[in-house]
Amino acid sequence: MTDMYIEAKKTGNYLVKVRRELHMTPELGFQEFKTSKIIQRELKSLGIPFKVFGTGVVGLLKGKTKGKTIAVRADIDALPVCEETGVSFASKNKGRMHACGHDTHITCVLGTAKLLAGMKDKIKGNVKFLFQPAEEMACQGRDGAKEMIKAGAMKNPKPDAVIALHVDIPLEAGKISVTYGPVFANADFFKIIVLGKGAHGALPERGVDPVVTAAAMIMNLQSIVSRNVPASEPAVVSVTMIHGGETANVIPPFVKLEGTSRSLNEKTRQLIKAKMKKIVSETAKVYGAKAEFIYDEDYPAFSNNENMMKVFERAGVRLLGKKNVILEKKPSLGGENFSYFAKLAPGGFIRLGVGNKKKGIVNSLHHPKFNIDETSLPVGAAVLAETCLEFLNGSKE
Repeated sequence: MTDMYIEAKKTGNYLVKVRRELHMTPELGFQEFKTSKIIQRELKSLGIPFKVFGTGVVGLLKGKTKGKTIAVRADIDALPVCEETGVSFASKNKGRMHACGHDTHITCVLGTAKLLAGMKDKIKGNVKFLFQPAEEMACQGRDGAKEMIKAGAMKNPKPDAVIALHVDIPLEAGKISVTYGPVFANADFFKIIVLGKGAHGALPERGVDPVVTAAAMIMNLQSIVSRNVPASEPAVVSVTMIHGGETANVIPPFVKLEGTSRSLNEKTRQLIKAKMKKIVSETAKVYGAKAEFIYDEDYPAFSNNENMMKVFERAGVRLLGKKNVILEKKPSLGGENFSYFAKLAPGGFIRLGVGNKKKGIVNSLHHPKFNIDETSLPVGAAVLAETCLEFLNGSKE
Protein backbone atom coordinates (compact mmCIF):
# COMPACT_ATOMS: atom_id res chain seq x y z
CA MET A 1 0.00 0.00 0.00
CA THR A 2 1.11 3.56 -0.66
CA ASP A 3 0.37 6.76 1.19
CA MET A 4 -2.67 7.60 -0.97
CA TYR A 5 -4.51 4.41 0.00
CA ILE A 6 -3.55 4.85 3.65
CA GLU A 7 -4.93 8.39 3.57
CA ALA A 8 -8.08 7.22 1.80
CA LYS A 9 -8.73 4.57 4.45
CA LYS A 10 -8.48 7.28 7.10
CA THR A 11 -11.46 8.97 5.44
CA GLY A 12 -13.51 5.74 5.55
CA ASN A 13 -16.07 6.99 8.08
CA TYR A 14 -16.55 10.20 6.10
CA LEU A 15 -17.08 8.27 2.87
CA VAL A 16 -19.63 5.92 4.43
CA LYS A 17 -21.53 8.84 5.96
CA VAL A 18 -21.73 10.71 2.65
CA ARG A 19 -22.66 7.61 0.67
CA ARG A 20 -25.49 6.70 3.04
CA GLU A 21 -26.87 10.25 3.02
CA LEU A 22 -26.92 10.17 -0.77
CA HIS A 23 -28.44 6.69 -0.79
CA MET A 24 -31.37 7.83 1.33
CA THR A 25 -32.26 10.68 -1.03
CA PRO A 26 -32.16 9.27 -4.59
CA GLU A 27 -33.53 11.50 -7.35
CA LEU A 28 -34.23 10.94 -11.04
CA GLY A 29 -32.46 12.70 -13.89
CA PHE A 30 -32.61 16.51 -13.88
CA GLN A 31 -34.42 16.33 -10.53
CA GLU A 32 -31.29 15.83 -8.40
CA PHE A 33 -31.82 18.98 -6.32
CA LYS A 34 -31.02 17.51 -2.90
CA THR A 35 -28.14 15.51 -4.34
CA SER A 36 -26.70 18.64 -5.93
CA LYS A 37 -26.93 20.53 -2.64
CA ILE A 38 -25.03 17.77 -0.83
CA ILE A 39 -22.27 17.89 -3.44
CA GLN A 40 -22.07 21.68 -3.23
CA ARG A 41 -21.91 21.51 0.57
CA GLU A 42 -19.02 19.07 0.51
CA LEU A 43 -17.03 20.98 -2.10
CA LYS A 44 -17.53 24.19 -0.12
CA SER A 45 -16.29 22.48 3.04
CA LEU A 46 -13.12 21.49 1.15
CA GLY A 47 -12.57 25.03 -0.10
CA ILE A 48 -13.03 23.96 -3.72
CA PRO A 49 -14.83 26.59 -5.84
CA PHE A 50 -17.60 25.30 -8.08
CA LYS A 51 -20.20 26.24 -10.65
CA VAL A 52 -23.72 24.89 -10.89
CA PHE A 53 -25.24 23.82 -14.20
CA GLY A 54 -28.88 23.05 -13.41
CA THR A 55 -28.47 20.14 -11.02
CA GLY A 56 -24.96 19.43 -12.28
CA VAL A 57 -21.92 20.72 -10.41
CA VAL A 58 -18.36 21.38 -11.60
CA GLY A 59 -15.61 21.94 -9.04
CA LEU A 60 -12.11 23.14 -9.84
CA LEU A 61 -9.08 22.43 -7.67
CA LYS A 62 -6.01 24.44 -8.69
CA GLY A 63 -2.59 23.10 -7.81
CA LYS A 64 0.38 25.10 -6.58
CA THR A 65 1.90 25.43 -10.05
CA LYS A 66 0.48 25.63 -13.55
CA GLY A 67 0.15 22.51 -15.65
CA LYS A 68 -2.31 20.19 -17.33
CA THR A 69 -5.93 19.65 -16.31
CA ILE A 70 -7.62 16.34 -15.62
CA ALA A 71 -11.37 15.92 -15.10
CA VAL A 72 -13.00 13.29 -12.87
CA ARG A 73 -16.64 12.55 -13.62
CA ALA A 74 -19.44 11.09 -11.48
CA ASP A 75 -23.02 10.54 -12.59
CA ILE A 76 -25.52 11.53 -9.90
CA ASP A 77 -29.05 10.35 -10.82
CA ALA A 78 -31.00 7.37 -9.50
CA LEU A 79 -33.42 4.86 -11.01
CA PRO A 80 -37.22 4.42 -10.75
CA VAL A 81 -36.79 1.27 -8.64
CA CYS A 82 -38.45 0.36 -5.33
CA GLU A 83 -35.66 -0.54 -2.90
CA GLU A 84 -35.80 -3.92 -1.14
CA THR A 85 -32.41 -4.00 0.62
CA GLY A 86 -33.79 -3.58 4.14
CA VAL A 87 -30.76 -1.52 5.19
CA SER A 88 -31.17 1.21 7.83
CA PHE A 89 -30.24 3.87 5.27
CA ALA A 90 -32.64 2.71 2.56
CA SER A 91 -34.23 5.17 0.17
CA LYS A 92 -36.71 7.61 1.68
CA ASN A 93 -38.02 8.53 -1.76
CA LYS A 94 -40.64 5.95 -2.67
CA GLY A 95 -40.05 4.34 -6.04
CA ARG A 96 -36.55 5.82 -6.31
CA MET A 97 -33.29 4.01 -5.64
CA HIS A 98 -29.56 4.27 -6.30
CA ALA A 99 -29.71 0.82 -7.85
CA CYS A 100 -26.90 1.61 -10.30
CA GLY A 101 -24.43 2.77 -7.67
CA HIS A 102 -24.29 6.44 -8.58
CA ASP A 103 -24.27 7.30 -4.87
CA THR A 104 -20.98 5.38 -4.74
CA HIS A 105 -19.62 7.21 -7.78
CA ILE A 106 -20.38 10.60 -6.20
CA THR A 107 -18.81 9.52 -2.92
CA CYS A 108 -15.62 8.26 -4.57
CA VAL A 109 -15.19 11.51 -6.50
CA LEU A 110 -15.85 13.58 -3.38
CA GLY A 111 -13.30 11.37 -1.64
CA THR A 112 -10.85 12.11 -4.44
CA ALA A 113 -11.52 15.82 -3.97
CA LYS A 114 -10.89 15.49 -0.24
CA LEU A 115 -7.61 13.64 -0.74
CA LEU A 116 -6.28 16.03 -3.37
CA ALA A 117 -7.45 19.17 -1.57
CA GLY A 118 -5.25 18.08 1.32
CA MET A 119 -2.20 17.95 -0.91
CA LYS A 120 -2.87 20.69 -3.46
CA ASP A 121 0.56 22.18 -2.83
CA LYS A 122 1.97 19.02 -4.45
CA ILE A 123 -0.25 19.25 -7.53
CA LYS A 124 1.04 20.62 -10.82
CA GLY A 125 -2.03 21.75 -12.75
CA ASN A 126 -5.76 21.43 -12.11
CA VAL A 127 -8.38 18.84 -11.28
CA LYS A 128 -11.98 19.34 -12.41
CA PHE A 129 -14.74 17.43 -10.67
CA LEU A 130 -17.72 16.81 -12.95
CA PHE A 131 -20.94 15.80 -11.17
CA GLN A 132 -23.26 15.01 -14.05
CA PRO A 133 -27.05 14.60 -13.90
CA ALA A 134 -29.26 12.30 -15.95
CA GLU A 135 -27.01 9.45 -17.04
CA GLU A 136 -29.96 7.06 -17.02
CA MET A 137 -32.14 9.03 -19.45
CA ALA A 138 -30.78 7.87 -22.80
CA CYS A 139 -34.16 6.81 -24.20
CA GLN A 140 -36.08 9.82 -22.88
CA GLY A 141 -34.87 12.58 -25.19
CA ARG A 142 -32.46 14.45 -22.89
CA ASP A 143 -28.89 13.78 -21.84
CA GLY A 144 -27.06 15.13 -18.81
CA ALA A 145 -23.57 14.82 -20.29
CA LYS A 146 -24.46 16.68 -23.50
CA GLU A 147 -26.25 19.42 -21.59
CA MET A 148 -23.33 19.95 -19.21
CA ILE A 149 -20.90 20.08 -22.11
CA LYS A 150 -23.12 22.55 -23.95
CA ALA A 151 -23.19 24.72 -20.83
CA GLY A 152 -19.39 24.85 -20.74
CA ALA A 153 -18.40 22.18 -18.20
CA MET A 154 -15.43 21.09 -20.36
CA LYS A 155 -14.07 24.61 -20.81
CA ASN A 156 -12.07 27.12 -18.77
CA PRO A 157 -9.87 25.17 -18.43
CA LYS A 158 -10.33 22.48 -21.04
CA PRO A 159 -9.29 19.08 -19.62
CA ASP A 160 -6.34 17.26 -21.14
CA ALA A 161 -7.86 13.98 -19.92
CA VAL A 162 -11.07 12.76 -18.31
CA ILE A 163 -11.53 9.70 -16.08
CA ALA A 164 -14.35 7.88 -14.29
CA LEU A 165 -15.31 4.64 -12.61
CA HIS A 166 -18.39 2.46 -12.31
CA VAL A 167 -19.32 -0.01 -9.59
CA ASP A 168 -19.24 -3.65 -10.59
CA ILE A 169 -20.67 -6.91 -9.23
CA PRO A 170 -19.58 -9.74 -9.09
CA LEU A 171 -16.13 -8.09 -8.94
CA GLU A 172 -15.14 -8.25 -5.27
CA ALA A 173 -14.45 -5.20 -3.11
CA GLY A 174 -10.75 -4.40 -3.02
CA LYS A 175 -10.34 -5.00 -6.74
CA ILE A 176 -10.62 -2.91 -9.87
CA SER A 177 -10.76 -3.95 -13.51
CA VAL A 178 -9.18 -2.14 -16.44
CA THR A 179 -9.92 -2.58 -20.14
CA TYR A 180 -7.73 -1.64 -23.08
CA GLY A 181 -9.71 -0.78 -26.21
CA PRO A 182 -13.52 -0.90 -26.61
CA VAL A 183 -15.46 -0.60 -23.35
CA PHE A 184 -19.04 0.42 -24.16
CA ALA A 185 -21.32 0.12 -27.17
CA ASN A 186 -23.34 2.49 -29.29
CA ALA A 187 -26.60 2.63 -27.33
CA ASP A 188 -29.51 3.33 -29.68
CA PHE A 189 -33.26 3.21 -29.09
CA PHE A 190 -36.19 2.64 -31.41
CA LYS A 191 -39.97 2.94 -31.50
CA ILE A 192 -42.26 1.16 -33.93
CA ILE A 193 -45.98 1.81 -34.30
CA VAL A 194 -47.75 -0.94 -36.25
CA LEU A 195 -50.95 0.48 -37.74
CA GLY A 196 -53.68 -2.01 -38.53
CA LYS A 197 -57.48 -1.98 -38.56
CA GLY A 198 -59.46 -2.91 -35.50
CA ALA A 199 -62.01 -5.72 -35.60
CA HIS A 200 -63.85 -8.26 -33.46
CA GLY A 201 -61.54 -11.00 -32.23
CA ALA A 202 -63.90 -13.58 -33.73
CA LEU A 203 -63.87 -11.86 -37.14
CA PRO A 204 -60.21 -11.14 -37.93
CA GLU A 205 -60.86 -11.15 -41.70
CA ARG A 206 -62.68 -7.82 -41.30
CA GLY A 207 -59.61 -6.07 -39.93
CA VAL A 208 -55.84 -5.90 -40.26
CA ASP A 209 -54.24 -7.46 -37.21
CA PRO A 210 -51.34 -5.36 -35.85
CA VAL A 211 -50.66 -7.94 -33.13
CA VAL A 212 -49.82 -10.70 -35.61
CA THR A 213 -47.88 -8.18 -37.70
CA ALA A 214 -45.90 -7.03 -34.67
CA ALA A 215 -45.16 -10.62 -33.68
CA ALA A 216 -43.75 -11.36 -37.14
CA MET A 217 -41.81 -8.12 -37.05
CA ILE A 218 -40.17 -9.02 -33.75
CA MET A 219 -39.06 -12.40 -35.04
CA ASN A 220 -37.75 -10.92 -38.30
CA LEU A 221 -35.75 -8.29 -36.44
CA GLN A 222 -33.83 -11.04 -34.69
CA SER A 223 -32.33 -12.10 -38.03
CA ILE A 224 -30.41 -8.82 -38.39
CA VAL A 225 -27.58 -9.72 -36.04
CA SER A 226 -27.63 -13.49 -36.58
CA ARG A 227 -27.52 -13.22 -40.38
CA ASN A 228 -25.78 -9.91 -41.11
CA VAL A 229 -23.21 -9.29 -38.38
CA PRO A 230 -20.11 -11.53 -38.06
CA ALA A 231 -20.41 -13.91 -35.13
CA SER A 232 -17.11 -12.59 -33.78
CA GLU A 233 -18.51 -9.08 -33.44
CA PRO A 234 -20.79 -8.22 -30.47
CA ALA A 235 -24.15 -6.67 -31.42
CA VAL A 236 -27.76 -7.04 -30.33
CA VAL A 237 -31.29 -5.93 -31.21
CA SER A 238 -33.80 -6.25 -28.38
CA VAL A 239 -37.50 -5.46 -28.44
CA THR A 240 -38.21 -4.73 -24.78
CA MET A 241 -41.72 -3.22 -24.75
CA ILE A 242 -45.00 -4.23 -26.40
CA HIS A 243 -48.24 -2.29 -25.96
CA GLY A 244 -51.46 -3.11 -27.77
CA GLY A 245 -55.07 -3.90 -27.13
CA GLU A 246 -57.44 -3.29 -24.25
CA THR A 247 -59.58 -6.39 -24.06
CA ALA A 248 -59.50 -10.08 -25.02
CA ASN A 249 -62.14 -10.06 -27.77
CA VAL A 250 -61.04 -7.02 -29.79
CA ILE A 251 -58.27 -6.80 -32.36
CA PRO A 252 -56.69 -3.39 -31.66
CA PRO A 253 -56.03 -0.74 -34.31
CA PHE A 254 -52.35 -0.44 -33.46
CA VAL A 255 -49.46 -1.97 -31.50
CA LYS A 256 -46.48 -0.04 -30.18
CA LEU A 257 -43.03 -1.62 -29.88
CA GLU A 258 -39.91 -0.18 -28.27
CA GLY A 259 -36.42 -1.46 -27.76
CA THR A 260 -32.70 -0.95 -28.09
CA SER A 261 -29.87 -1.91 -30.41
CA ARG A 262 -26.19 -2.09 -29.47
CA SER A 263 -23.04 -2.23 -31.57
CA LEU A 264 -19.34 -1.45 -31.22
CA ASN A 265 -18.61 0.33 -34.49
CA GLU A 266 -20.30 2.84 -36.74
CA LYS A 267 -20.53 0.54 -39.76
CA THR A 268 -22.51 -2.07 -37.82
CA ARG A 269 -24.61 0.65 -36.21
CA GLN A 270 -25.73 1.94 -39.63
CA LEU A 271 -26.25 -1.59 -40.98
CA ILE A 272 -28.59 -2.41 -38.10
CA LYS A 273 -30.50 0.84 -38.55
CA ALA A 274 -30.97 0.28 -42.31
CA LYS A 275 -31.97 -3.37 -41.93
CA MET A 276 -34.47 -2.51 -39.19
CA LYS A 277 -36.11 0.14 -41.33
CA LYS A 278 -36.50 -2.26 -44.26
CA ILE A 279 -37.78 -5.17 -42.15
CA VAL A 280 -40.35 -2.99 -40.41
CA SER A 281 -41.65 -1.60 -43.70
CA GLU A 282 -41.69 -4.88 -45.65
CA THR A 283 -43.20 -6.96 -42.83
CA ALA A 284 -46.01 -4.43 -42.45
CA LYS A 285 -46.73 -4.63 -46.19
CA VAL A 286 -46.88 -8.44 -46.16
CA TYR A 287 -49.61 -8.32 -43.51
CA GLY A 288 -51.50 -5.41 -45.05
CA ALA A 289 -50.56 -3.01 -42.28
CA LYS A 290 -48.55 0.18 -42.11
CA ALA A 291 -45.74 1.09 -39.75
CA GLU A 292 -43.99 4.12 -38.35
CA PHE A 293 -40.33 3.65 -37.47
CA ILE A 294 -38.30 6.01 -35.25
CA TYR A 295 -34.63 5.29 -34.57
CA ASP A 296 -32.62 7.44 -32.17
CA GLU A 297 -28.83 7.27 -32.17
CA ASP A 298 -27.95 7.97 -28.55
CA TYR A 299 -24.72 7.26 -26.66
CA PRO A 300 -21.78 6.66 -29.00
CA ALA A 301 -19.46 3.72 -28.48
CA PHE A 302 -16.45 4.34 -26.26
CA SER A 303 -12.91 2.96 -26.23
CA ASN A 304 -10.42 3.63 -23.47
CA ASN A 305 -7.39 5.70 -24.35
CA GLU A 306 -4.37 3.41 -24.08
CA ASN A 307 -2.13 5.94 -22.35
CA MET A 308 -4.79 6.79 -19.76
CA MET A 309 -5.31 3.12 -19.01
CA LYS A 310 -1.59 2.66 -18.46
CA VAL A 311 -1.74 5.44 -15.88
CA PHE A 312 -4.80 3.86 -14.28
CA GLU A 313 -3.24 0.41 -14.22
CA ARG A 314 0.03 1.61 -12.70
CA ALA A 315 -1.86 3.54 -10.02
CA GLY A 316 -4.04 0.52 -9.24
CA VAL A 317 -1.10 -1.88 -8.98
CA ARG A 318 0.81 0.48 -6.67
CA LEU A 319 -2.19 0.88 -4.36
CA LEU A 320 -3.80 -2.55 -4.43
CA GLY A 321 -1.19 -4.98 -5.70
CA LYS A 322 -1.11 -6.65 -9.10
CA LYS A 323 -3.47 -9.49 -8.12
CA ASN A 324 -6.24 -6.97 -7.40
CA VAL A 325 -6.05 -5.23 -10.78
CA ILE A 326 -7.99 -7.37 -13.24
CA LEU A 327 -7.45 -7.01 -16.99
CA GLU A 328 -10.90 -7.26 -18.60
CA LYS A 329 -10.67 -7.98 -22.33
CA LYS A 330 -14.36 -8.17 -23.22
CA PRO A 331 -16.29 -4.93 -23.87
CA SER A 332 -19.80 -4.42 -22.56
CA LEU A 333 -22.81 -3.79 -24.77
CA GLY A 334 -24.03 -1.40 -22.13
CA GLY A 335 -24.05 2.31 -22.95
CA GLU A 336 -22.39 5.13 -21.03
CA ASN A 337 -22.69 8.84 -21.77
CA PHE A 338 -19.20 9.28 -20.36
CA SER A 339 -18.42 8.76 -24.05
CA TYR A 340 -19.44 12.37 -24.77
CA PHE A 341 -16.76 13.66 -22.39
CA ALA A 342 -14.22 11.26 -23.87
CA LYS A 343 -14.83 12.76 -27.32
CA LEU A 344 -13.37 16.02 -26.03
CA ALA A 345 -10.37 14.63 -24.13
CA PRO A 346 -8.55 11.28 -23.84
CA GLY A 347 -10.72 9.12 -21.59
CA GLY A 348 -10.07 6.39 -19.09
CA PHE A 349 -12.79 4.32 -17.42
CA ILE A 350 -12.41 1.54 -14.84
CA ARG A 351 -14.75 -0.71 -12.91
CA LEU A 352 -14.70 -0.72 -9.11
CA GLY A 353 -15.36 -4.01 -7.35
CA VAL A 354 -18.12 -3.64 -4.76
CA GLY A 355 -19.29 -7.23 -4.31
CA ASN A 356 -18.79 -9.49 -1.28
CA LYS A 357 -20.18 -13.03 -1.34
CA LYS A 358 -19.49 -13.59 2.36
CA LYS A 359 -21.63 -10.56 3.24
CA GLY A 360 -24.34 -11.56 0.77
CA ILE A 361 -23.63 -8.57 -1.47
CA VAL A 362 -24.23 -10.32 -4.78
CA ASN A 363 -27.21 -8.66 -6.47
CA SER A 364 -26.54 -7.08 -9.84
CA LEU A 365 -26.95 -3.48 -10.92
CA HIS A 366 -30.56 -2.22 -11.24
CA HIS A 367 -31.79 -4.95 -8.88
CA PRO A 368 -34.04 -3.74 -6.00
CA LYS A 369 -31.68 -5.46 -3.54
CA PHE A 370 -28.49 -4.06 -5.04
CA ASN A 371 -25.98 -2.93 -2.41
CA ILE A 372 -22.23 -2.44 -2.09
CA ASP A 373 -19.47 -3.44 0.29
CA GLU A 374 -18.54 -0.02 1.65
CA THR A 375 -14.89 -1.02 2.06
CA SER A 376 -14.74 -0.30 -1.68
CA LEU A 377 -15.21 3.44 -1.13
CA PRO A 378 -11.60 4.23 -0.09
CA VAL A 379 -10.37 2.04 -2.95
CA GLY A 380 -12.26 4.07 -5.53
CA ALA A 381 -11.26 7.41 -4.04
CA ALA A 382 -7.59 6.44 -3.76
CA VAL A 383 -7.26 5.02 -7.29
CA LEU A 384 -8.90 8.10 -8.83
CA ALA A 385 -6.75 10.46 -6.76
CA GLU A 386 -3.53 8.57 -7.51
CA THR A 387 -4.34 8.55 -11.23
CA CYS A 388 -4.95 12.30 -11.20
CA LEU A 389 -1.69 12.94 -9.38
CA GLU A 390 0.37 10.77 -11.72
CA PHE A 391 -1.20 12.29 -14.84
CA LEU A 392 -0.50 15.84 -13.66
CA ASN A 393 2.86 15.36 -11.96
CA GLY A 394 4.40 12.65 -14.10
CA SER A 395 4.94 8.90 -13.88
CA LYS A 396 6.04 7.28 -10.64
CA GLU A 397 7.59 4.31 -12.47
